[in-house]
Formats: sequence, C-alpha cells, structure tokens
Amino acid sequence: MERITSTGNKFIKEVRELEKKSRARRDSGLFIAEGERLCSEIPAEEIVRVFVTSDYKGRLPKGMVTDKDGHAAGTRSGKVPVFEVSSQVMEYMSDTKTSQGILAVVRQKHYSALSGDFFIILDTLQDPGNMGTVFRTAEAAGVDGIVMNRNCVDIYSPKVVRATMGAMFRMPFLICDDLSAEILRMKRHGVSVFAAHLKGNKNHWEFDYTGPTAFMIGNEGNGLSDEIASLADSYLRIPMKGETESLNAAVAATVLMYEAVRQRA
Repeated sequence: MERITSTGNKFIKEVRELEKKSRARRDSGLFIAEGERLCSEIPAEEIVRVFVTSDYKGRLPKGMVTDKDGHAAGTRSGKVPVFEVSSQVMEYMSDTKTSQGILAVVRQKHYSALSGDFFIILDTLQDPGNMGTVFRTAEAAGVDGIVMNRNCVDIYSPKVVRATMGAMFRMPFLICDDLSAEILRMKRHGVSVFAAHLKGNKNHWEFDYTGPTAFMIGNEGNGLSDEIASLADSYLRIPMKGETESLNAAVAATVLMYEAVRQRA
C-alpha cells in the first residue's frame, strides 16, 4: 500500500478540487465520499480509489478486502488503489471538522430513465440538508425515483452526499435539463402529478395515491415555479394550525410520501 505524506501529491490535490468545485465534479464524473458509514455503502464497482489512515479500524466499502496485515487491499471484483495517508494529510483532505480516517473517490452514477409508479419531483431545491432528507425518506417510503432540475443543489457536493447517508447509492434519480418535458412524459405514461399549492382547496389525504403518483416539491423560499406548478394534475394543501405559513420542504415531502404509503398499505 502506497503511503502519502505530502499535501502536494496529485491525488490529494484531486480530492480537494472535487470537494470544492462543482465544475471539477462535473467534468471528471467523480465525487468524494467520506466517513466510515458512508464509505461502507459505496458499491464496489463505483470506487476509483480509497484513502485510509494507518490507525483506521472501521468498516470498508462493500466488497473491499484486507491483506494479511489487516490493511485495505482493493475489492473482490478487482483492484482498487488504496493509499495510506498520514493523519495530517487526511485532515487536510477532509471536508468535515473531524475526519473518521477514510475517504473515497467515487464514480458518479447517471440514470437515463426511471421506472415504477411512485416519484418525487424537485424544482430548484437548494438546501443540502433538505435534499439529503428527501433522499433518505424516499428510500424509506418505497419511492421508485427522484426527478430534479439542474437548478437543484449539486447532488454530488460533499454536504449533500453526507446528508443522504448512503441513500443516494440506492435511490434512482434523474437530473433533467428540461423538467417540464420530463413531467409531461410521466403524465403521458399515466402518472398523476400532485402539488402542494396555495390554490389547493382539498387536504392532502383527500386524494387517491394508490395509482401511479408523483409529488412536486419546490424551492425552500419561493416554492414551485409557475411553469412547473401549472403541470400538476391537482393542487392539494397540508393543513396547519397556529400561525405557521408553510412547512419545511423536506417535511412537506415526508408528509405526502407517507400518506401515499398509508393508502398503499
């Protein structure tokens, strides 16, 4: 296992670029996953290289094996370069306050189409925490896929990757250049599209979600754009007491997803 002790190493510089610049991630088709739990979720075939500290004793990415000395040594399906780095270099590489001793460079996965009958549509969602919560909740609720426009927060940014807690490796998602066209395509295939909207005059539980269903979730500050909202088949409302005007985007998505789960059960 090659040991790296200098922050000037080309692979260390690459990690920093991928962490800091969306263009570097976009041009290379790579991103960074950091921490024991997250790295343990990475499919072996998506791993490009792994960095560990000499004292790392946690879980390795799926399929990764250790050599006779207990060090990470690639995967069962092929060789993955594994580098041992000093604690100082790992801290330099880390995007978190306290490194967990493992970091991986990972290939991005791009879906050309989604299948199923239960979807979430995201219109310019910007908060990394919200994006991560939507992914985790969608997986837990049995959603078949997430559709989003390119104005959403970068799914491969370190903050979003951490926030998904591994759900991004299992939840199919489609990033669209033309979200309206994708919604119209879904509707032609029989998917009913619902939007929480001020014009909604029926509560969210008054609709039928047992058939092919998609829920629209808009930007945290501005909600759905007029163009996207106009494509909904139905407007609904999530009733609220007190003086609260709106729910957090991820919370609203959760309420809607689990109403569909309740009905489908």
